[in-house]
Amino acid sequence: MVSRYGYDGYTAVAIGGHLLAPDNFREDPIHHGYGGIPESAWHPPRVRVVRPGDRVPQPIRRAVWSFWSAPYRLQHGRHWVDDISHALSWILSFRLASRHFPETALVTDDWGYELLIRRLRLPFGEVTVTLNGLAGQNPSWWALGKLYAYREQSEPFLHIDNDVFLWPGFPAEGLSGEVIAQNPEHAPVSDVGYYRPTAVATAIRATGGFLPPELGDYIDNAGDVALCTGVIGGTAVPLLRHYADLGIRLVESAENRAAWRRLAPLEDYNLVVEQYLLGALCWGGSAIDVHCVFGSQHETFREEIAVAQRFTHLIASAKSDLRYARWLAHRVRNHFPADFEIVRRVFGDQ
Repeated sequence: MVSRYGYDGYTAVAIGGHLLAPDNFREDPIHHGYGGIPESAWHPPRVRVVRPGDRVPQPIRRAVWSFWSAPYRLQHGRHWVDDISHALSWILSFRLASRHFPETALVTDDWGYELLIRRLRLPFGEVTVTLNGLAGQNPSWWALGKLYAYREQSEPFLHIDNDVFLWPGFPAEGLSGEVIAQNPEHAPVSDVGYYRPTAVATAIRATGGFLPPELGDYIDNAGDVALCTGVIGGTAVPLLRHYADLGIRLVESAENRAAWRRLAPLEDYNLVVEQYLLGALCWGGSAIDVHCVFGSQHETFREEIAVAQRFTHLIASAKSDLRYARWLAHRVRNHFPADFEIVRRVFGDQ
């Protein structure tokens, strides 16, 4: 069985991919399949959308990255063409975002520390190896390291995936929402989509496991909005920590082992534990101020909007597309040549 991971397994998916391409790029854009669910019959909820030029008195200052190395090393989830492309993505993501955010932090494990700090020499302002505590956890749960990183934060923050690039002009100074995410996403409770939250609730209830009331109620009321977490954070830190704690308990609780044994492959359910659960907390109860980079998933694939937002996200199989790998190398070599030489020394000419 081919895991869905939320996206069409045969389609390279990139948001704002043209921003990676060389300046003389003239080819037609790569076809952007997205999840296989038509959005035309679905109306995304109203969210605040940050736009170029937006300014707020106290914008978020702290950018956070996380890297639990086990899923990467054991190839669970979507992966890069090679180790060089993976390293280059870290360089570009960190170097670009650190121009927007004066505080930077990395939450990782010993293997990640060796790669990113000792070998690639990325100067994160703060580094913790909290994710050593995940030794023994099933690496199919690739979102677990991210949830631990969210729970660790004690001040407003923006977590950035290492396949997300915030180019000069990205409106970081306008970010101020209680919850911030990439975009609202269609997540029907039926099994026709790639979230399948009803399958999770059914398995947990049948085995007497732990299902957060917020999540159970949202599913029972046909909640159909998740939040894409290419970037995630906000000013409501207690809420975000509570959300992360619920997600971690869903995965790790001994009460849920029997349910997860019924559901395979587990990679498919990361989106329920991370993105759908966040939607439940935002829209399942009292109103919360949700601030997004894009107003809908449809909007993310309008290239002119993504370019205007100065935002690139190499989702899913885009990371294994050779064209994106070449464009990524081009950008790092031209804009961060010292880092590019470090990568060449570390990995050689693969």
